[in-house]
Amino acid sequence: MAWFRYPFGLVLAAIFMALAGVIVQTQFVLSGLASAGAEISTGARISMTLADMAGLGPLYLVFILIGFIIAFLAAALVVRITPLPRTIVYGVAGAVCMFVMLALMREVFFGVPVIAGARSLAGEVSQAICGAAAGVFYAWVTHRKG
Repeated sequence: MAWFRYPFGLVLAAIFMALAGVIVQTQFVLSGLASAGAEISTGARISMTLADMAGLGPLYLVFILIGFIIAFLAAALVVRITPLPRTIVYGVAGAVCMFVMLALMREVFFGVPVIAGARSLAGEVSQAICGAAAGVFYAWVTHRKG
């Protein structure tokens, strides 16, 4: 049953990324609205974040899961053939996955960034940082104990 940790870790890492990514993207959108003069209370921020988790989260999770399957399989190969630490390899794989996924989404949807909070470089980088954290999380969850 030791093999189970890999698909389990993949699903957990994708959920982690989807939650972190949605939270960050929502805050980017709300910051943009605030800079345009909108008054946004803490309660409204929380409410909108929860609404985005329910609305955007499941679809974003599907895309992330597909991307992580590809990225983490490639990372597993890199781990096998190089002496690099797993944590770094999977962290880089998660970050690169998010950059590539956002770029592909933009291309598929006629140049429109689907993830509104990733319409700026700072937004894209924040999503990549979340991807890196999810990759590190995956490396931690799937690490062989002992």
